[in-house]
Amino acid sequence: MLRPAGNPMNRTAVLAVAAAWIAWGAVPAAEFQLRPRCQPRGPIVLLGDVADVAAADASEAARLAATELFPAPPPGLQRILRARALQDLLADRGIHLAEHRFSGSSQVIVLGAGEPAKAAEPSAVGPAAMKQARRLVEAAIVKHLETQVSPDEAWQVEVHLTESLARRLAAEGATITARGGRAPWTGMQDFEVVFDHKPASEALPVAAKVARLPRVVVAARTIARGETIRSADVALRRPEPGAASGEKFHSLDEVVGLEASQTIAAGTVLQRALVRSPIVVRRGELIVVSSRAAGIRIRTTARAREDAALGELVTVESLADRKTFAARVCGPQEAEVYARAMQSAPIKAGESSLRADGEGSKGPGRNVL
Repeated sequence: MLRPAGNPMNRTAVLAVAAAWIAWGAVPAAEFQLRPRCQPRGPIVLLGDVADVAAADASEAARLAATELFPAPPPGLQRILRARALQDLLADRGIHLAEHRFSGSSQVIVLGAGEPAKAAEPSAVGPAAMKQARRLVEAAIVKHLETQVSPDEAWQVEVHLTESLARRLAAEGATITARGGRAPWTGMQDFEVVFDHKPASEALPVAAKVARLPRVVVAARTIARGETIRSADVALRRPEPGAASGEKFHSLDEVVGLEASQTIAAGTVLQRALVRSPIVVRRGELIVVSSRAAGIRIRTTARAREDAALGELVTVESLADRKTFAARVCGPQEAEVYARAMQSAPIKAGESSLRADGEGSKGPGRNVL
């Protein structure tokens, strides 16, 4: 038996309603995105404390978020709530889990009542970043001192940076200026670092140890090795930051009259290793050697075995027996030997004064240097 065909329009409407019903059933009523940690807002932990509740209907989301779970932990304690345990709690409260979707963390750390949530710890500042930040601040302070005091002064600045300031300098990479300090501008000083793109009210405090650097002697022209330094050959200038270490001169009088021990280029900071006293005794020369003892001075001639400057020890060779001994240079082609005075022994009864003087083995006219 054949049935009459139905109205095609009615069939289409039924199919559309069925498709809509199927689609509605596939979409979850709400989504619960679990947080990694939470701070309850009251004595009872709510679903909205442990998860972000999202739903198409705002009132339904609010109703679900207000679902009570359990009492908040006491202050100083915490509770770990796993996703499976949360689902069991919601099922016990009549919430159909099949209608909702869970996402986010696999567990939630619930902090005790009144305990602040722990913020993420900032990353530590590496040695290179800290060094770069320190240089930036020190340069800004030196520039500030040159403006406030004198551009001709040389300054040594050592700052004490906190990790927070170093981290901010590394993150923003901004140019900065410094302000503050007080006369006499040395010792421990308090400054403020101002970011150029920030208001002056956001200046950050920084402590620094400041010292004035004395001027140093530099070569005004190239000085050849062995050349005697004159006043026109040198000048006083302020030291450059990071200059080479070594014992430097801070007065022209200290170097005038000395001799260059090696060639010194123009602009070089003079150090003790670059100069020496002038050579006044040269190797192979005949020099006068004097000896003093008990107010008596004896002079003889010897040959120098090496070059020596004023005040230095030089090895000399006796012309009589070619024996060598040391003498201290006291002038051009002159040296001295300080002999110890000999003490005479008391004369015993029956002995002559000649025996007390050495039995004539060393006559009164014979001297040993």
